Amino acid sequence: MNKIDSLGTVITTDVLVLGAGGAGMCAALKAKERNVDVLMIDKMGIGWSGQVPIGGGILAYVYPDYVEKWAENVTRQSFFFNNQDWTYQLGNYMHKSTMDLANMGLTFYREKGEINILDWGPHIHVTLFDAAKSLVALKKTAKNRGVKMMDKIYAIDLLKNGDKVVGAIGLGLTDGKTYLFNAKTVIIATGNCGYMHEKTYSSVLGEGAAMGYRAGAQLVNAEFSSSYVWGIKDLGKELMGIYFYQYLENAKGEKIMFKHFPYLKENKQPVYTFDPRVIEAMQKEVQAGLGPVYINLQGLSAKEIAGLAEDQVEGLTLLMGNDTMRLLREKMGIDPSKEKMEMWPRYLYSGGGLRIDVNGKTTLDGLYAAGGASSSSWSGGGGGQAGLGVQSVAVTGFVAGGNAAKDAEKIKQLDIDYNQAKSAVERIMAPTQRAGNTDAYDIVYRVHEAVIPMKYNRQREAGRMKEALGIVEDAKKKLGGVGAKDFHDLARYHSAESMAMAAEFTYKAALMREESRAGHNRVDFPQRDDKNWFKWITIEQKNGAPHLTTLPVPVESYKLKP
Repeated sequence: MNKIDSLGTVITTDVLVLGAGGAGMCAALKAKERNVDVLMIDKMGIGWSGQVPIGGGILAYVYPDYVEKWAENVTRQSFFFNNQDWTYQLGNYMHKSTMDLANMGLTFYREKGEINILDWGPHIHVTLFDAAKSLVALKKTAKNRGVKMMDKIYAIDLLKNGDKVVGAIGLGLTDGKTYLFNAKTVIIATGNCGYMHEKTYSSVLGEGAAMGYRAGAQLVNAEFSSSYVWGIKDLGKELMGIYFYQYLENAKGEKIMFKHFPYLKENKQPVYTFDPRVIEAMQKEVQAGLGPVYINLQGLSAKEIAGLAEDQVEGLTLLMGNDTMRLLREKMGIDPSKEKMEMWPRYLYSGGGLRIDVNGKTTLDGLYAAGGASSSSWSGGGGGQAGLGVQSVAVTGFVAGGNAAKDAEKIKQLDIDYNQAKSAVERIMAPTQRAGNTDAYDIVYRVHEAVIPMKYNRQREAGRMKEALGIVEDAKKKLGGVGAKDFHDLARYHSAESMAMAAEFTYKAALMREESRAGHNRVDFPQRDDKNWFKWITIEQKNGAPHLTTLPVPVESYKLKP
């Protein structure tokens, strides 16, 4: 028997894609166009995992002749803090990405057979697609084109030969087996970190950034990726729609959005679930003793409620707010036209991503990243628009997939280093060798105490963030007391481990950046400070600990200059 075989089941491929959400699907499909062997693995059920199927079905679109102006707008809105190389790449790729997705099976809203490009404001355009069935459609196409797939495989660590990534180690969640995947190139597309604190996005736990970090890859901009959204508390889901904000009330029945943002009453503007103005208004009301906040749709007809979401698009399922209202009626037994409902400002995700270049390549040879697991920094705080998140997922996936396959065509397959693999397997399996005095879920709850409260993670201040970081450090110490009776316990342990790492990276970067910029708000440093902080923060493992340093924004090499 080969020594490697003694460590687990060895599977060889040209391109290995970790994660089968939107980014993973796009990466696998694009890689397969170069006729290399492509294997995609996912810890969930392929076709139903990831964040795209539970989103609003909105895809941002920029007309090809408007890309230059769009990129300039994003750059100026970000105060030149964005990675312009990626901004232009995203803008230039949007049309092709949209057409590719259609050719790969996504159902789009069409008129007379053509994809309908909707005008949602001055030079703001989107397309609508069937989110709920999107990954099922892409899976069907991927299967027909020869992409190999394995689901219920939890990728935990990367395999290396010298300085090159040559595969990954996965834990079988149905058979308990250890799998060693040997590949010419690897693409991490496992998403960001949602911390398993609510019903949606519960599978997105930061494992990709964690495994990349442990292998020696750089992360970037972890302090900017925190996001809160608003939704109905009993449902545990964000409220997708554009006019629901008009019906938010405090405990006294006062309309809160018009109270804090009077101009919204004069101009009927769309306000999306990710809009920070809603979270700000809700927080101010609660701090003033006027909480909780409710949404009061009493007396409105079903048609009027549907109009607040603009969700009636024939041929597309569960678009925009339609699924929320349907879930309320069918799953919760709540009639939104007859009772007001308590609202919940909830934390969405964070953690920072792997730093990638314009080819989707990380700072490690052989390793690419896409989607939420990567950080292209194309936005830098500019370019806020519905559907850009999904478009970014698709484009980073297409770019990483195409370039990883191009590399795989040219390079020789390297063997897995037995000693490195043995060490990695022993690290992964260590919890099974101890009785344990703590449950992994206790660690997860402890991490929640640090990342969810707004006092720590939205209105950031050094003293409070140090307190939150202390909670995270305590959680990390307690990880050593977690045992695993079986492979399910083992998976829970590694999920808790990656969440603790994501929280640690977010707070350490947020403490380092002594200014307010984009989604990073320091109450003790409320102003943007270009003199001292016109630079990105990178995180890299050195001597077994995260090392934070800064990287000047390379505006000298960019097209647009401040």
